[in-house]
Amino acid sequence: MTVFITVYGIVQGVGYRPFVAGLARRLEIAGTVRNSGGIVEIAVSGERQRVEEFLHCLHTSGPDGAQVVKISTAPAAEQPFDGFVILKSDKAAQDREETPMIPPDLPMCDECRKELYAPENRRRGYPFISCASCGPRFSIMNTLPYDRETTTMKDFAMCPDCAQEYKAGRRCHAQTVSCHSCGPQLILLSGGTEFEKQDALERAIALLKGGAVLAVKGVGGYQFVCIPTDEVAVERLRLLKGRGKKPFAVMFPNMGSIREMCDVNADEENMLSSTARPIVLLNKKSTGFCSAVCGESRFLGAFLPCTGLHQLLTDACGPLIVTSGNFTSEPIIFKDDDIIQLNVPYLSGVLYNTRRIVTPLDDSVGRVACSVPQVIRRSRGYVPLPVILEQGADQPVLAMGGDLKSSFCLLSGDRAYLSQYFGDLENYRVYENYQHGLKHMEQLLRISPRRIACDLHPGYQSSALAQRLAKEFGLGRPLPVQHHHAHAASVMAEHRLDGCIGVILDGTGYGTDGTVWGGEFLLCRGADFERRAHLSRVLLCGGDAAAKNAVLTADCYRFAAGEETGSERFPFVEAALKHRVNTQKSSSMGRLFDAVSALLGIREENSYEGECAIALENAAAAAKSAGKEPIPFRFFLNQNPDGEWEADQADFIRQLLQAVQSGKDKGCIALGFHRALAETVLTVCRKIREESGENRVALSGGVFANLILLQDCFDRLTSDGFKVFLNSSVPSNDGGICLGQAWLCAQTDSSL
Repeated sequence: MTVFITVYGIVQGVGYRPFVAGLARRLEIAGTVRNSGGIVEIAVSGERQRVEEFLHCLHTSGPDGAQVVKISTAPAAEQPFDGFVILKSDKAAQDREETPMIPPDLPMCDECRKELYAPENRRRGYPFISCASCGPRFSIMNTLPYDRETTTMKDFAMCPDCAQEYKAGRRCHAQTVSCHSCGPQLILLSGGTEFEKQDALERAIALLKGGAVLAVKGVGGYQFVCIPTDEVAVERLRLLKGRGKKPFAVMFPNMGSIREMCDVNADEENMLSSTARPIVLLNKKSTGFCSAVCGESRFLGAFLPCTGLHQLLTDACGPLIVTSGNFTSEPIIFKDDDIIQLNVPYLSGVLYNTRRIVTPLDDSVGRVACSVPQVIRRSRGYVPLPVILEQGADQPVLAMGGDLKSSFCLLSGDRAYLSQYFGDLENYRVYENYQHGLKHMEQLLRISPRRIACDLHPGYQSSALAQRLAKEFGLGRPLPVQHHHAHAASVMAEHRLDGCIGVILDGTGYGTDGTVWGGEFLLCRGADFERRAHLSRVLLCGGDAAAKNAVLTADCYRFAAGEETGSERFPFVEAALKHRVNTQKSSSMGRLFDAVSALLGIREENSYEGECAIALENAAAAAKSAGKEPIPFRFFLNQNPDGEWEADQADFIRQLLQAVQSGKDKGCIALGFHRALAETVLTVCRKIREESGENRVALSGGVFANLILLQDCFDRLTSDGFKVFLNSSVPSNDGGICLGQAWLCAQTDSSL
C-alpha cells in the first residue's frame, strides 16, 4: 500500500527527516520525506502491516525537540520508489491549513557534550558544536522551510568531512553542522589585536581570570561576562552597563556547582535543565560571590550553559556573571559591528564569531512559585513556541501588549505566538526592534492579522502603533483592552477558564474611569468583566516621577492620611495636591509598596523597577525567618455608591505611621503589611464569591513577583476552598498581557 502522510508541529530543525528515514529503512519501507513550508510530507509504500507499524511509530516516538501536533494520512496511487530518500525541501509550498510551529534555539545535547571533551573526536573543544538535535534555530532563521540556505549558516560552506556527515548519522541534514575546519570560528579582539580559534579561547579565559569584563556573543546577542568573585570586575561591569544595584545572573558549569550556592528543589532543577535553559531565581545559601553581584536580594539568578562556548568558559573559569550586552534601557546588542565599534571603558575585549543573528533574544528568566513553574521573561528557548488555546480565533489577531516589558502576540487558530521580550517602547531603539520583530514573525509564520488589540491607555506607543497598522492595512478600529482585564485574561487563556475572580496587583494601568488602577478585583465572565473591588483611590502628584521617587509617593500618602508633616518637600507636595497640579487618582498596589518602603526608611528610590518593593519584601522575609511576630494591621473595607468594595489605604497608612512612631521593629511592620494584604485578598474574594458564586481565582500582575505575598494569598485562598490559578507559560507582569488581549479579541464580536 502507498500512503501520503503530513506531519504538523515542531518537525523542522529537530532532525525529524533523518528520524523518518531511519524508521522507514528499519521497517524496509520505500518512499520519500521532505520539508514543505512549515510541515513535513512523507510518502511511503510497502506491505500494509509494515506501513501501519510505521504510522504507529510516528504517533508514539520522535527525535528530541520534536513536538507532533497532528498527523494526517491519505491513500495515494501506487508508485515505484527506489529505497527511502530525503528530498530537497519544497520552497514554493505554502502550508495554508496550519500555521507552522518553529523550534526555538536548542541547548547543546548530551551527545555533543561528550564529543566536546572526547580526546579523539574531531570536534573536541569546538565552541559551536551542534547536531540535528541541538544548536541555534529561531535566532538564525530567515524564512521557512528550515534549511541551511534559509538560515545564516548559508554563509559557511561545509568542509568535506561535514558534508559527508550531513548525509548520514547524528548530523544527517543538521543545518548547523560545522567544525574546526568550517563554519563559525572563535575570534577575540582585545587591545587592538585579533586572536582566532583556540588561541582566542585561551586568551579570553586568561583575561576573565585576570578580572576583565568581556563582551561574548551568545545565541541571541552579546553578553557581558566577568568573574563574580572579583569585586573590581563586578564594579567595572556595573559602570559599563550603567546599572547601580539590580542583581546580576550567574552561569554555572553544572548543576552541582549551583547546589553549592543555592537551594534547588526538583521543580527548579527541571526548569534549569529544560531545553529553554532559562535563568532561574533560586534561594541563596552561600555568600561565595562578592556582595555587588546580587546585593541584598534573597535570590540568585542561576543558569546552565546552552552552547559549547559557554560550557568551555565556565569549565575553565568556574561560575561567571553572564548578563545581557546592553546599556540601561537599551536593547541587547546583536550586530558584530555595533559591539566592535563601541569605544567604551571597562570592556577589555570582544569574543565573537561571524554567524549573523537574525532575531535578537535575551536570556529567559523563570522561577518556581507555589509549586508552579513560572516564566518571568519569555525569550530565548521559549520563543517562538506557541501557547495552545482551547478556543481559537476565526480570524488572525495581532495583540500589541503594553509599553513596559513589551511583547506582542500573533494568534492564528488555536495557537498564540508570543514574541520575545523587547523592553520599554519609550526607547526608540527598542521601538524599532519591536517593529522589526513583528514584521519578521508575521512573514515567518505567514500570519496576516485581520484584527488588532491594544492597551486601553491612549498615550501608549503600542496603542498608537496599533492605530497606524490598522489604517495601513485597512483593518477596523483596534480593540482597546483594559490593562488589568488583559492580565486576568492571560491566566484564563492559559488555563482554559470561562470565568474567574481576577486579583490583579501591579503598578500602573489605565482604568475605564480615566484613573490609574493597580489594586484590582475583577469578576470575569468570558470576554466581559466587572470591577468588584479595589484599593481606595489616593491622589498622587508628580506624574511619572512618582514611580521612581518613593519619598514623593510617601508624602502623597501622608497627605491622604491627614498628616501635616513629611519630607522636606512635603509643603510643595501638599500645595500641589490641594491645587490639583499634575495630579492623578490612583488605586495602585505598586505605589502603596513604594510608600510603605519609604515610610519605614527601608528604601526611598526605585533606581530599577520594583527596587523599593523588593527591599520591603526582603525586610519582611528577614523578620519571618527570625521568627518575629508581624505587627497586626487591617485594611477596612467600605462599599462605594457603585457597589464596589474599597480597601481603605488612608486608614492603613495611619495605622502604619502609628506603629512607626511607637518604635515598632521595621521588619515586623513589613511582615504585618504583607499579612494584612493577603488577608484582604481572601476577604474580598469571599465577598465576591458570596455575591457571584465564582470560586476560581486568577492571581496576576507585577506585584505578584513578591513571593511572600503570592504564597500567603495562594495558601489562604486554597485553604478556603478556592481554586487558584497563576500564570505559568507567560509572565504575570506586563510581558504576558498580549496573550490576554489576543484571547479577548478572539472572543469579541468584530463588528463592535
